[in-house]
Amino acid sequence: MHSHTFIRSPPLRSSILPLPLRRYITPKCTPTAFASSLSLPDSELSSRGFSINYSQTNLDPTALNDIFARVGFPRRDTARLSLALSHPSGSLVWLSRTKEPTKPVAFARATGDGVFNAVVWDVVVDPSYQGIGLGKAVMERVIAELREKGIMNIALYAEPRVISFYRPLGFIPDPDGIRGMVYSRKNLQKKKR
Repeated sequence: MHSHTFIRSPPLRSSILPLPLRRYITPKCTPTAFASSLSLPDSELSSRGFSINYSQTNLDPTALNDIFARVGFPRRDTARLSLALSHPSGSLVWLSRTKEPTKPVAFARATGDGVFNAVVWDVVVDPSYQGIGLGKAVMERVIAELREKGIMNIALYAEPRVISFYRPLGFIPDPDGIRGMVYSRKNLQKKKR
């Protein structure tokens, strides 16, 4: 079962936020205020042959589905996946090889209300690129983008085997002891029998 993990960060002073972000006008932005704290700066990723992307534009959903399958996530209907990726109130960051700009090698996204809360989903790294910091790179950028929008309550669901990946990024099990719950039609059907 997944455990619920979240991050609560201190509020940002609005003076460090660019004007469009303070008004929440720009749904997609690059993380600028937190750029100095990135473990792999944009220039380092670029020198290694990776491109950083902040929207679904040019993202091949079939290639993303292939990565999902390789890491043990379920495949999704491609049309519905494309629709989910176009959700405007979140953050989406993915890395591709410069020579293959539509094929992701690392991916993370968050959805939420666009003001207070967000939930991180679908953090994946192609197995042939794992262990070189790409998962951390996309997560840092998703968190930075959300924080620049003023979103301080960031949650995610993590399997026990990957909790140690999220801890250094600031995620902890809920200190209030709240356990995550998931709606399940299967459970409702069992109760009706």
